[in-house]
Amino acid sequence: MEVAVIAEELTSLGWGLTGARILLATSDNIESCFATAQQEADVILLTAELAALLPEAALQAALHAFPPLILVIADLRRQQEPPDLAWEARRALGVLP
Repeated sequence: MEVAVIAEELTSLGWGLTGARILLATSDNIESCFATAQQEADVILLTAELAALLPEAALQAALHAFPPLILVIADLRRQQEPPDLAWEARRALGVLP
C-alpha cells in the first residue's frame, strides 16, 4: 500500500520515518503535488493548511472519490485544524447534543 503525505517540511519529517512517500508542498506546487499523489497513492494524508490552498471544488470531488482514500490532518504546528468529522456526521444526522 502506497501512502503519500502532502505536508510542509516540519510535518514531513515525522511522517517520513514511517516509510510514507513525502511530497513537500508549498502554495506554488500544491496542485501538482496533489495530482501526483492521486495518481500514485492508495492513501493520501494532506495537512489542513495545504488543503485550504486547493480549489474547494477539486478538493471536495477528490474527498468523495475512492480510491485513493484522502484524509485531511493537522500539521505539527497546528496552524489550521482539519474538520471535525464526528461533529459533521452528528449534524448531518440531526443528533447534536
